[in-house]
Amino acid sequence: MSTRRLRQSRNFSRAATIAATVALSIVAFSTPIAVAGPLADFYDAPVATLGTATPGEVVRSRPVNSPKGFGLGFDIERILYRSTDTHDLPMVVSGYTMTPTAPWTGPGPRPVIAYAPGTSGMADRCAGSAVLGTVGSSPAILPLLLAGYRVVATDYQGLGTPGGHTYLNRIASGRALLDVARTADVEPTTPVVLFGYSEGGFASASAAELAATYAPELNIQGAYVGAPPADPTLNIDTLDNTGLGSAVLFAVDGMINAYPDRAAGIRDLFDSDGIAALDAAQNWCTTDPAASEIVRTTELTRDGRPLTEQLSNPVLAEITAANTVGRIAPAMPVYLSHAVEDDTVPIEQSRTLLGRWRDLGAEITYREYDLPAIPVEGANHQPGALAAYNDVMPWIAGLIHAGVEPAGTTR
Repeated sequence: MSTRRLRQSRNFSRAATIAATVALSIVAFSTPIAVAGPLADFYDAPVATLGTATPGEVVRSRPVNSPKGFGLGFDIERILYRSTDTHDLPMVVSGYTMTPTAPWTGPGPRPVIAYAPGTSGMADRCAGSAVLGTVGSSPAILPLLLAGYRVVATDYQGLGTPGGHTYLNRIASGRALLDVARTADVEPTTPVVLFGYSEGGFASASAAELAATYAPELNIQGAYVGAPPADPTLNIDTLDNTGLGSAVLFAVDGMINAYPDRAAGIRDLFDSDGIAALDAAQNWCTTDPAASEIVRTTELTRDGRPLTEQLSNPVLAEITAANTVGRIAPAMPVYLSHAVEDDTVPIEQSRTLLGRWRDLGAEITYREYDLPAIPVEGANHQPGALAAYNDVMPWIAGLIHAGVEPAGTTR
């Protein structure tokens, strides 16, 4: 395939400069943003209008005092909005919006980035909207704001709002991302770009597959999909017997939370220690010490077999198949990227997804980053996100300012 040079906006050079040093923004945004009122009543108070709200309708909002930095001001709102779960039932999802206060100087309406965050845990306190302004929230968004884009971010189902987090559920996370884009009250011509890395990459990929049928009115120009754990089986196999194994517990808990009618059957695969571990993980954030302990599923299952061997069980087989990305061709261009040495989400995830999507005729720009390996478990995942920014930002600018860009070369 040939590659077209991407035309850049006037704002891009500034954004790219900051993107190259995005890690420095962690310092600037490490002080939590002040909350206007108690959080509990915002998240937990019943939403009387849920039954009549339409997907993407904001049912509650609250302004957040925002910091100033890098010569940029922006307005922030914490939001609750209506979405639709994997069983087609209405649900309330939390999230937030960030809008630069400076006027948009590019063509047409201000572009909207529908942002899907990476894994933060299972407890409500881990939600991105609950930790606005801390290390876990703003740094990755800063280059997007500097480019002048409006960012609308989802917390996903059950992360912040009542109910359990449906971790790595294709339908729930994809719909939550599409519906948070709808919260921006976009015009028919407003460019929308899906954006996510890690769990966020999974959500962005899921949304890209679902957009044509679930949100056809959105003018989605493209989707950035970074290091997606697209296949649940490979995800569990990689993280079992490691200090990153809390994500295995998160994955099982996500199934239990998403499919309550099958919860008993799933839990029955585990012994008392396994059930205790699953229950404990429902209250973890990834920053908790317990989330870094080694998890060996052979010590948690009832029959002593690893969890990957249990995935052919009728209880789990249908669930894992339903939550594997790559069965539907996205209707928009996709930028798929991955670090070669990623030890959290192995690069085979993206290589397999690339093959599946291209076999279906999707337009994919694919990039692998061969970065120096870091001899610390789990340390080779995030560098792939930082490395991608200098390529992804001009790709997004090209979509927005030069029209939909055909797929580039595989590098």
